[in-house]
Amino acid sequence: MRIALLGGTGDIAEGLVLRWSKAGHEIFIGSRSDEKAKGIAAEYIEKLKVHGIEPRIHGMPNADAAKHAEVVIISIPPEHAAATVSQIRDSFTDQVVVTPVVSMKREGKTFLFNPPAQGSSALEIKAALPETAKLVSAYHNLPAKELSEIDKTLDYDVVICGDDDGAKEIVKKLTEDMPNLRVLDAGSLEVSSMIESMTPLIVNLNVRYKPQHFSVKFV
Repeated sequence: MRIALLGGTGDIAEGLVLRWSKAGHEIFIGSRSDEKAKGIAAEYIEKLKVHGIEPRIHGMPNADAAKHAEVVIISIPPEHAAATVSQIRDSFTDQVVVTPVVSMKREGKTFLFNPPAQGSSALEIKAALPETAKLVSAYHNLPAKELSEIDKTLDYDVVICGDDDGAKEIVKKLTEDMPNLRVLDAGSLEVSSMIESMTPLIVNLNVRYKPQHFSVKFV
């Protein structure tokens, strides 16, 4: 599958790129800077070659990455995510779009959920997309460091939500390409605020109990 990661130079993007490349998917790294995107793509390729993997990874501006892809991941900082999507709106058609974006603020040493006016980053991004795009909210709570260790098994749950069942099924299959992640469908996109609000709690626990990396597992 052709997967674009807009803002594909961040922590969670790296893990997704490495693991999906290992699974055989073609990856398009997007950035505001074509030069930066190509540089990061080259770094990912070198990391994968160490594991004996010959990946298909390309770097390019965000707008071009979105046009090339069947699935687009919005791995952009929350303060810029919706604006960036709006700026390249014409690059989206009927792709599956995935948002792991969470808006947080820091007060002292504590991270707090700080949703936009729409109630969640997912709903803010949906408003910036054309109606033909199929948005799924996912991957908010995966530990970035462990995600990038591609030989490490991740025994966590990934909670997803969205309004298109077909799009959620595609995200489920892509997630299951990363052993041993389990996908739980929480329902419509409106549920995203509940999933997003868990992220600051996990971040605070990770800070307090370093070097442990917490995520989510429902039992």
